[in-house]
Amino acid sequence: MRITPFLPLFAAAVCLAQNPPAAAPKPALDDKTVVGSSGDRKITVGEVNKILQGLPPQMKQNFSRDVKGFLSQWFMLERLVGEAEKLNLADKSPYKEGLQMARMQILSQALIESRSQTTDIPMADQKKFYEQRKDNFTMAKLKLIYVPFAANATAAAAGAKKTLTEPEALTKAEGLAKEARGGADFVKLVKEHSEDPISKEKDGDFGPIRRSDQLPDAIKQAVFALRPGDISDPVRQPNGYYIFRLMELTPQSFEELQVNLLTEMKNAKLKEWLDTTAKSVELKVERQDFFDSMK
Repeated sequence: MRITPFLPLFAAAVCLAQNPPAAAPKPALDDKTVVGSSGDRKITVGEVNKILQGLPPQMKQNFSRDVKGFLSQWFMLERLVGEAEKLNLADKSPYKEGLQMARMQILSQALIESRSQTTDIPMADQKKFYEQRKDNFTMAKLKLIYVPFAANATAAAAGAKKTLTEPEALTKAEGLAKEARGGADFVKLVKEHSEDPISKEKDGDFGPIRRSDQLPDAIKQAVFALRPGDISDPVRQPNGYYIFRLMELTPQSFEELQVNLLTEMKNAKLKEWLDTTAKSVELKVERQDFFDSMK
């Protein structure tokens, strides 16, 4: 027998109204205040708040959009569950196993969240973690010139720019880098030669970037080998060459990064615990023929 989930119906029943009324000031009510009833069943502010706390994010949004409709559906669920319990359906398959799976998922997630929230990282360890990775958090402010190329360059139409081959683009990029090192105005070179429209509109400004950013290694290696004011050699990428001028390097302080570093350290500890736990309960196959028959 297939079980038809009720939760999608529950969520659908509390969709956003087309023209919701303006929010009214919230009255001062204590947890014991009764805010609604259905027959003899009454519900208080405290009960509503506990229900809200246990909802996933999307259902919390639906709750806030139509609280009355949501609670009506809650009463409906309570009525159906009560009828199911009279029939002892929770002790019958496949409902018993379905409830067991749902319970395991909820409690497992609760344990993971609890461990994440209660994991203690000493301040000394946080600062050590920062010092070990300090270079990764140095911000590089750049200007760039982009010279694109095409594998099969063709002659340009009248009035249009010629598409460069890779060797032509490299020659041009090397010439521009030489001009910039010789004292030419880098912004002027950007305006006249760069083909990256976004940075060109900002006089070549790009970044700032960090070593830990998701950028090609060739770019990060070239940029962080420079000193402020230096001009890079042309850096090849799949569709063109980049010339970088390093404007400044700014290290981020521990205080700026502490929240993110703490989260990263907690996540690492949590992953280590989960990996160890998973390894400790890894299944040992006793009958391979059974598993083969399930394919």
